[in-house]
Amino acid sequence: MPSARPLIAAAVVLVASSVASRAQDRVPFRAWVGMGLGAGPANIACNGCTSGWNLNGYTLLGSAGVMITPQLGIGLGLDQWVQSPEDSEATNTGTVLLHYYPIDRVGAFVEAGVGFSEGQARLNRSTTGARGDGLALMAAVGYDVRVLTVRGSDVNLTPRVSYVYSSIGDLRYEASRTPFATGWRHQVLSVGLEVSLGMRE
Repeated sequence: MPSARPLIAAAVVLVASSVASRAQDRVPFRAWVGMGLGAGPANIACNGCTSGWNLNGYTLLGSAGVMITPQLGIGLGLDQWVQSPEDSEATNTGTVLLHYYPIDRVGAFVEAGVGFSEGQARLNRSTTGARGDGLALMAAVGYDVRVLTVRGSDVNLTPRVSYVYSSIGDLRYEASRTPFATGWRHQVLSVGLEVSLGMRE
């Protein structure tokens, strides 16, 4: 009867090779940076305003950060939404965020952040607008789709859906003590696509 040792040795080599390959696949990127564009509605409300998800605009999306563990990272995010008819509103939101991959070696991620948001309103295409700022909360989901690897770094296309909420309070013109609006608060929902770079060691 032939010896089983060659078969056992071959199995060990195969398993070791598979484990090494998986370990290599699981090597996370150590930092990322991304920028993209999106579009979506906003719900802007204030005392005396007519609210509702009735404003559509475009969003500039951006994020950058470092990975703390293979699945958890910390970074900075930007969600800048702009509506541009004759009477226009805009929001600029910057947050400190957590970036988390729930499933190892899968590109799906969730984000949650807190920071500051600025609300703006401009009437009749004026060059100056009323402004105010306040605390902002952000949540997002997305998926990194690797399109190529360049010198050890992954270039990804990243579809992303984000939600921002901020309670601003008063919007004022710089030269006026009388508020343009009181009780200002906004919500922005944006669907966008980022190009991101995951930099590995």
